[in-house]
Amino acid sequence: MDKDKKIVHLSIYLAKETIKSRDQIIKNGFKGPVEVPISGFGKGYLYWKEPHPESPKWTELFRDVMDVGQIGKAAGVSAAFVTEVDGRYFMLTFGQGGRFLLEDDVCEERFGLLVALNSVDKESFRCVDSQALDAIQSHTRIQSGQETTVDQFGLDVEQDMLKAIVGAPREPRLGTRMTGTDSLSVAVRMDLSDLPHLLKSYKEKFDQDLKQTDYDWVNNISLVKNSSALITALEACVEEKFAKDDRTNLWLAIPEIIDWNLVSGFVYTGGKHILYPDIDLDGFRSTLNGQTVTVELLKQRHVFCADADHKRVFKHWSIFKCLYAEVDYEGKKYILNDGKWFSVSQSFVDRTNDEFKKIKRSGLVLPVYVGGGEGKYNQSVCATNSDTYALLDDKNKISHGGGHGQVEVCDLFSIHKQLVHVKIYGKSSVFSHLFSQGFVSGQLMQLDAEFRRKVKAKLPKPFDALIDISARPKEKEYTVVYAVISEAPGELHLPFFSRVNLNNTRKVLEGFGFNVELLKIDVDETFAKTKICPKSKQKGLKGHK
Repeated sequence: MDKDKKIVHLSIYLAKETIKSRDQIIKNGFKGPVEVPISGFGKGYLYWKEPHPESPKWTELFRDVMDVGQIGKAAGVSAAFVTEVDGRYFMLTFGQGGRFLLEDDVCEERFGLLVALNSVDKESFRCVDSQALDAIQSHTRIQSGQETTVDQFGLDVEQDMLKAIVGAPREPRLGTRMTGTDSLSVAVRMDLSDLPHLLKSYKEKFDQDLKQTDYDWVNNISLVKNSSALITALEACVEEKFAKDDRTNLWLAIPEIIDWNLVSGFVYTGGKHILYPDIDLDGFRSTLNGQTVTVELLKQRHVFCADADHKRVFKHWSIFKCLYAEVDYEGKKYILNDGKWFSVSQSFVDRTNDEFKKIKRSGLVLPVYVGGGEGKYNQSVCATNSDTYALLDDKNKISHGGGHGQVEVCDLFSIHKQLVHVKIYGKSSVFSHLFSQGFVSGQLMQLDAEFRRKVKAKLPKPFDALIDISARPKEKEYTVVYAVISEAPGELHLPFFSRVNLNNTRKVLEGFGFNVELLKIDVDETFAKTKICPKSKQKGLKGHK
């Protein structure tokens, strides 16, 4: 590119391969197109939104005390330029509303991100956007005061989904600064005649295999956009599973952490006030009265938490939000988790499952669960096995500094040096909390003498004698046991993201010298049956029939 040319800021989208006409790209109701010739190449087409001058929104604050008309009015023009290069359509958008001239579901997802990853100098990263999939699926933006490498942003390559990056391209002709998301935003020296060559170069970067870089992990997981036609196909697969009563990799689970001490059971929309001890597909199906299960129905129907008096509803979620599904479609693996669809590479799925199988299943034998929540269960275990277990659950948290606050050492501290963490089956966010507890307490037990002193002070005799304040636990001296209460028959089957999380947690804990084991606690068959709410107490659930 000629250094005498001006720097132009571009926002570029690539149309999906299925888009074969400009008519599929631009929404109806906009001005244009105006045919724009490009020297030595061909032409493009410009569309725009007719501006409507109006007073800035901030003038509303002063409308009652002055004539805001004297401030004047502003008009912003939004536009989109469409051109075809090597059989693919590119769209350049201008103005704040330029993107909204484009039809939904026409843009290639992660186009800009992949171009940027294959273009940006590895030591020039300035900003990274990611989404954590281990707990609340939080979105994080980290900016660096100076150019650095991507690994300095602290990403977990197996649990963080990369959303965007900002950096400087290795080749100046591609731009001086580049931001990659679904779109590619670049600052580049150019004029209109350079555009086809630039777009062709960006397309080549998009097609470049990430396996040739350090960023192959980016393809592990990607979010399926809400507007995507793919979601319609995936939802049809879920409906087909329900129609065939195929429960393979399909179940309901509580989508967040709840206080089981306050929850007596769960009531479904259309469930005639029947109180269930947990949520599952059988309970939901019993409310259908022959209705066909559709995704729309799953989104309309809800499940409610009820207290012991059935007078209050603490939490409620749509059945769809509680639904977990793994679907194979057109050779790819997709996962529905917390109401969102994710595309997962098969190699990542296989690797995750292989690692999960390596986790030792505990030989501990704990009593079956008969209801009442995790707290009552832990108390009951210790009361009937006081010579084997000491209670260190939520009510015995340890206040500890260093950014940790209240730390739960474990639920059950075994005389055999097992740190047992107990959790009722739930979705990925619930298990993330469970695994984090084991990680934090294990790390502090190994590294912090003051924490060991506090743990020793919490333990009754003879359990306190097991803690040596002055010395770190020896290699393989302690075992962290993750115990999950589940009424599902057979092997314990965790959600995919929970398997990823546990695999990573196990590696770190084993690095600290702990054994890590997984235990399934069965649910009493009698308790698992439904209970009917007393009629005198049903009024609190009115409106949730």
